[in-house]
Order: sequence, then C-alpha cells, then structure tokens
Amino acid sequence: MSYQVTARKWRPQAFDEVTGQSHVTTPLRNAIRSDRVPHALLLTGPRGVGKTTLARILARCLNCEKGPTDTPCGSCDPCLEIISGYSTDVQEIDAASRTGVDDIREVIESIRYAPSPGKHRIYVVDEVHMLSTQAFNALLKTLEEPPPRSLFVFATTNPEKIPFTVLSRCQRYDLRRIAASEVAARLGSIAEAEGIEISKQSLLALAREGDGSMRDSQTLFDQVISYGGDAVDDETVARVLDLIDRRVLLAIATACIDGQPAAALEACSLAMEKGTDPKRLASALVQLLRDLTVLSVAPDSSELVEGSDDEIAELRVLAEGAGEGRLRRMFRALIREHEDLTWAPQPMAVLEMAIVRLATMPAGDDVSRLLARLEALEKRLGGPGGGGGAPRGGSAPGPGAATRGGGGERSGGSGRSARPAAPRAPSTAGIKGGGPMGSAPSAAKAISSPAAEPISSPAAEAREVRPAVEAIASLEVVYDRLRGIAKQEFTTLFHTLEAVRLVARSEDQLRFSVSSPFHARRLEDKKGDLDALCARFFGRAMRIEITQDEPGAAAPAGPGRAPAKREEDRARKQAALNHPAVNLVLKELKAQIIEIRPIGGGQSAGRGEEK
Repeated sequence: MSYQVTARKWRPQAFDEVTGQSHVTTPLRNAIRSDRVPHALLLTGPRGVGKTTLARILARCLNCEKGPTDTPCGSCDPCLEIISGYSTDVQEIDAASRTGVDDIREVIESIRYAPSPGKHRIYVVDEVHMLSTQAFNALLKTLEEPPPRSLFVFATTNPEKIPFTVLSRCQRYDLRRIAASEVAARLGSIAEAEGIEISKQSLLALAREGDGSMRDSQTLFDQVISYGGDAVDDETVARVLDLIDRRVLLAIATACIDGQPAAALEACSLAMEKGTDPKRLASALVQLLRDLTVLSVAPDSSELVEGSDDEIAELRVLAEGAGEGRLRRMFRALIREHEDLTWAPQPMAVLEMAIVRLATMPAGDDVSRLLARLEALEKRLGGPGGGGGAPRGGSAPGPGAATRGGGGERSGGSGRSARPAAPRAPSTAGIKGGGPMGSAPSAAKAISSPAAEPISSPAAEAREVRPAVEAIASLEVVYDRLRGIAKQEFTTLFHTLEAVRLVARSEDQLRFSVSSPFHARRLEDKKGDLDALCARFFGRAMRIEITQDEPGAAAPAGPGRAPAKREEDRARKQAALNHPAVNLVLKELKAQIIEIRPIGGGQSAGRGEEK
C-alpha cells in the first residue's frame, strides 16, 4: 500500500516544524550550534507529543553532510537514509520487544565501531523503561563513557520506572501535552495542504479529543476524512467522534442555573436519545461548569477556556447570571455524583438525580431566609410557653458551638412547640443559648441544614464570627475561636496556645498572658504566626502584647485539667443534648448534630446551670 496516514506523512522533519515543544527544541539547537551535544539524552512525555520525531531530527542534524547543523538539508544521502529508516549509523531499538541483557550486549559490541559513512553513531531506544534491571546494569558503564562520536537517545512515557543510576547519566527533557489551539492550527495547515474543507470548530473538537497528543488528533483527522470525504461538516465530526451536542449541554446548564429541573431533565433526555453515554455527558457537564466558574471569576481571561470567540462570549453571559458561589457549589455537587456513576447499576438514573439536585440547589440569598427562621425560633424558645426553659430539676445546656454544618433537602418549620424526643448520635454538637455567640449566624453553623452551604474553611468561619467578635463576644469566646483557626492552619502555634490566656482586648490590640518564662519564649518564637492568625481572624493587623502571669493567677484550661473538670464538661454536653430548645430546632429544621465543642470557661458554665 502506498497510502500513508497523516501522522507519518506529515511528521516534522526539522525543529521549526515541531509544534508546542519549544522548551526542548531551543536547547537542542543551541547545543548543536555550540558543539555541546551530550552523549546521552532522555526524552520523556505522554504519547504522541514528538519524542521519536525529535530523536530522528537530532540524528539528521548530526549526520547531515552540511552538519552538524540545526537545519538539516533533508536531501543528502544521510538525511534520506535516516528518513527512510535505512541508515546503518542510526539504529532504532524497540525496548518493549528487546528487553533482555543479551540485546544490550549486542548494542555494547556494535557501539565500539566507528560510524561509517556518517559522522555519529546514534542509538534511539524507544520505550526504554521496558528494559530489565540486568539490561540497565549492563548498560551503565557504556552509558557513562561511550566511545567518541556515539550518542544514546532514550524515549519513554514512564520515566519513573527508569533506575536513578541511568537517569543520572542522561540529560533529561520533558515534553508536554500540546495545547488544543496549537494542535488545531497544525491540523488546519494540513487540511489546507490536502485540500480538505473543515471548519475551525471541528478542528478544535478534534484537538480536544486528542487530549494533547498530536498523533491521536491526526488519527482522528484521518477518521473523519474517511467518513466525510474532502468536505467535512460539523455534524459529521460530531457523529464520528460521538461528541455531545453543545446546545444540549448549554440547555442543561441554563435550566439548572434558572432552577428549572423539568427543562434540565428534558435536555438530558435528548442527549440520551442520541445514544450518549451518561459518563461522557457527566464529564462534559463538569468541564462546562468549570469553564463557567473560571469565566465568572476571570471574565477577561478567555485564554483559560478553550473554545471559539462566540462560544466563550455565550458562556460569559451565562456565568454572569449564575454567580461564582453557586457555580462552585454546583461543580462540587456534580463531582460527588460523578464518582457514583462508575459503580451505579443505573448510571442514567444517577445522572438525572444529580441534574435535579443542581436545578433545585438554593441560591446564596436563601441563607438569609434561614437566618430569619432561626431568629424566629430563638424568639419562640425564649418567650413564655415556647419550650425554651429548662425542665425542673434539670440544667440548661452548657456553652458550646458547632463548627460544621451538613447538607440535605430544605423544609420549612411546622410551627409546633412540643418537645421532641432527644436524639442519640455518635457525634454531637451543642448550641449555646443566651450568650453572644448564640446568635443567628452561630446557630446557622451549629445546625446542619441544606439551605446553607457548609462553612468549613477557617477564613469563612472568621468572616461569620467577626461581627459578633467586634461587638460583645467575651475574651473566652474570642480565644477559643482563635485556637480553632490555629488548629486548622497553624498547628505548632495551636499547641503553644495551650499554655496562654487572652487577658485583654481593644480595637487594635490584644494582650496575652503566659504562665512561665518558658512558655513566653515559645510564644515569642511564634510571634509571626500569631500576628498572621490575629490578622486573619479580625480582618486587620493587631498589636500583640505578651505578659507573664502574676503568682497565683489562674492557669488556662487545657488537656491537663483535672478529671472533675472533664466530668463537668461531659455533664454539660449531655445536658445540651437533652435540652428542649436543641431538640426543637433539630426537629423544625430537620437537622442533625455534628459536633459539640465548649467555647466558654467555668463561669459561663455556672451561669448556664443556674438558668
């Protein structure tokens, strides 16, 4: 057969023709010009990015009659022999089929002979990682000190499988995946030379499916030409590559953003009628949500999103109407559902439920409505007959604050004030009533509710707490919140703070007290982290003052406190679980308790028990 596939017919024959690998071609050309070509090269990278092509170009540069030169003529006998694969001085070895030590012995024996008729003896070893350990060991001495005018060029897709003893003897160049725009431009030039009519959008689709591999993209290019002939339209490309109709994707995304689950399911059904695989549809939706999120935070950075100008403009308009926060939540929710598609017995049903979840996901302004409901519940619990008082002989809940919330389906309150049964769960969370941190924002974090996105990061927690801290929060509450953030991001500082107390606070100054000179020195060493922690928590730089406790001062509560104190804390947590206010909120919001963490000291606990 005389026909050659595009990948072979249009293989680059010079460094200038190599696409997307300038970080490799530039140093190789400079090495040839300055006569500093190393005796061993290692070319790594994914499939189809030009490893073997670069090895052959380098061989032609060194053995060309006009060389060594970085621009081989391509017409002399050595160049033609290397191009056709008949050169006796340039040998290509497939390490996947010749893996043994005997094969390497043959190479070692033949490399001792001087090149003839060329100028250099070059061995191109493809998939070198397939060699056995004994073969690598046998090659080490020759690889370190090869004969003059000898060169090894190794190519591999798995450099991590090559021994370090071999890697240390080679000059390594890592080839990258080629950008879709560069692949599309190369395919466009090939199509123009071949007389093929194909749109830029179809070329970009071929480049995307190639996933950064020029050879894979050219193979797909051959495939669509075989189907459509000299004139290939967009429908042909979509049919051959089993691409998902972009209009269907936009219809699903638009319906989900507009909160129309029925329209989203109808658009999903259209995709399924065309035989689209649910996993491919889910992956395409994930990519679309990613592009929308990127355009919502960086609307002017069109280079971050692959697509034509018209497509990017359409996505930019859709992203502006959705909002960055909601797009992030939709992306995170779809990622979780996408993981279930691999093992789901009915992938289509899982995808449909995921789309319904995206379409019914509440907007960010629903959080304010949740807070209003919580404020109404607080008023009911605090009023006469509202069930907010503690039962006779019982105790009020101790000080506590939950740090995380969960998600689920949102439901409205029923208005009932009857005392529900106390829940029993392995992990628990308490709510502090009546204190400065028992306000609506704190309650919103303490109770798991689907209308509010979980606040899990320290920065988000600091933004929620800051208004209360700036107003009337006690020193114990402020210090506990500081240690909570330190536990997440300043681990060493967190352990240091166990022996520290916050004794005074003003608008721009904090005063800490330590129990001993040793702890004072430890805190001074962490002064930089402490400044960063306080600035992150309060939203501005704070002046830090460190003092030492006077003799007889109260020691900070920590892990070493007395067993009686720990038993008291457990009793307060249990009282919080049994409190009717906690149980009423759990029932009204259909929430669940996640965690209890005390935030006050003994005095606040005492006040809670007297209520």
